[in-house]
Amino acid sequence: MKANTTFLQNVKQSTTAKPSSELELLWQRIEKHTKRNANFDTKKQGLFTQFKEQVEPHEQYQAQMIAQQVIHLSQFIPRKSLTVEQRSELVDWINADLDYLSNHPFTGDIDIAAISHTFRSQLDKHNQAAVNEIPASELNMFRAMLQQDFPGLELTDEQLKEITLDPKLLYQHLDEQGLGDNTEHEPNSADEAFNTGDAYSDDDEDWDDFFDQYEHFDRDEIKQQKTNSKLEKLFKSSQLNKMYKRLASKLHPDKEPDPAKKAEKHQLMQQLGEARKAKDGFTLLQLYITHFDDDVDFDEETKANLVPLLQNKIAELNALHRRQKQGNDEHTLVWRKFNGRSKAQIKENFANHIAALNNECDEIAERLGYCTTVKLLKEELNDRILDKRHMPASFQAALESMFNF
Repeated sequence: MKANTTFLQNVKQSTTAKPSSELELLWQRIEKHTKRNANFDTKKQGLFTQFKEQVEPHEQYQAQMIAQQVIHLSQFIPRKSLTVEQRSELVDWINADLDYLSNHPFTGDIDIAAISHTFRSQLDKHNQAAVNEIPASELNMFRAMLQQDFPGLELTDEQLKEITLDPKLLYQHLDEQGLGDNTEHEPNSADEAFNTGDAYSDDDEDWDDFFDQYEHFDRDEIKQQKTNSKLEKLFKSSQLNKMYKRLASKLHPDKEPDPAKKAEKHQLMQQLGEARKAKDGFTLLQLYITHFDDDVDFDEETKANLVPLLQNKIAELNALHRRQKQGNDEHTLVWRKFNGRSKAQIKENFANHIAALNNECDEIAERLGYCTTVKLLKEELNDRILDKRHMPASFQAALESMFNF
């Protein structure tokens, strides 16, 4: 071993020390990013624990009130006195509530499937009644339209009504009557086949975008291949092989008589084996630094090959941090919505959200209390229809986004 200070000796020193080489600088960045990610997870977990204790009960109560509202409103769907526009507004209202319950992560033990079934059964009841009232003249017109598209198709009035309720049944009748392979209305030329909104365009800009994406992928692939090549060289170096063999000898569980330490070494040995298989030199270095006090003075070629390995680790840590902030898991959703610069700000964010939830629950409770007749419901629906008519589309979209968790 050389007497001069080497890379592994330096990385064991305090991270506040000024780095004397690129490798030491990269290692310090790795340690810094690792601590940053760990601290972020700790803070996020702490905030989530606060949310579970203080806010989630209000979220679950709001979900229960919305569920009651869906059940209450669903019973009005079959009422004949509703206009087409009013019934459409009512169905949209209920669907919006169901979507909210289905996508919200903190609804508790509400049986959303059962609530949806209640809504669907009432909607089916209305649809069945509406279909039963279709006059014969309209059924004949519908039959003629289908026969024009599918010559030879014969359907009874009841079958036409069933298709009105479930259009998929048309394909079943076509198959039963041997008309399922009807190709009369398929495109007759390549031009017709591509005459859709989803077809590729030969617009120059579109092709430029395509080739830009391809070239970007190609550059990334070439860069990764070069990195892999350097890592291959790194793992073929005698120094890393020597480090691996020393670790394998020290960590081998068969040489450990103590059962607890034997189990620990078994896990470490698995980690070491996986690192070698995956060419994870960073893990190998970490294990070596942890379990040996001596050092290895890397030659220049090994040092050069260590650089991309450490750079890759930094990129992985940064990608993990982005996922920590941008994920759609419960912890990250809570973090994005309620995190603040101080404890006081977080407390205020919680309080404001709880107040909004309570206000909505009060409104629903009031609505369930007075909106007990079709006449009163129609007034509510008319108000909602008028509000939509006078609300700019952009503002409506912003409002919906604001109330999404």
